[in-house]
Amino acid sequence: MEPAVQLVVREADEHRARFEAFCRSLSPTQLEALVPGSHWRAKDYVAHLATIDIWVNDWFEHMAECQPWHPKGEGGAPFNIDDWNEARIRERYDAAVEDLLREAAGHRARLWSTVDRFTPDVLEERFVFRGKEITFLRYLQLWIGHDPAHSVEMVAAAPEALDDQEVRRWLGPYLPKA
Repeated sequence: MEPAVQLVVREADEHRARFEAFCRSLSPTQLEALVPGSHWRAKDYVAHLATIDIWVNDWFEHMAECQPWHPKGEGGAPFNIDDWNEARIRERYDAAVEDLLREAAGHRARLWSTVDRFTPDVLEERFVFRGKEITFLRYLQLWIGHDPAHSVEMVAAAPEALDDQEVRRWLGPYLPKA
């Protein structure tokens, strides 16, 4: 694995371990709480993070093989990541957190196997992300914040979770500035 990618994997794994501990620390009531400004419950963010690596791995597989990637929606419709996410969450609406975390671990292992095949050329590939041209390596470096960013949203549904100093320390850099 490329050294720069090893750093990404290490940090992402650290965030995932903290995310798992955070999820396990939430009560059933906190997990069922709606996130303000969203129609997702805190637990729906667990389902999202358990499944997004399915889609990301498909993209990464194409990148590793230097193949064009043009995802399609149902019946060949234009792909919409929000619709895809909603479908995955609906499929797992009643799933237990432990089942979601176990599923996430399987998808993440598959993802790291794909990432292990990235060459320096793949990492230097440029594309537009959120209106700015970046390298694929830079995308990976930004992607590291996915787990903590959604955990901050979960905290909005269960603010008392920040009473835990470990959670506060982990999410501190990601929390909105007062």
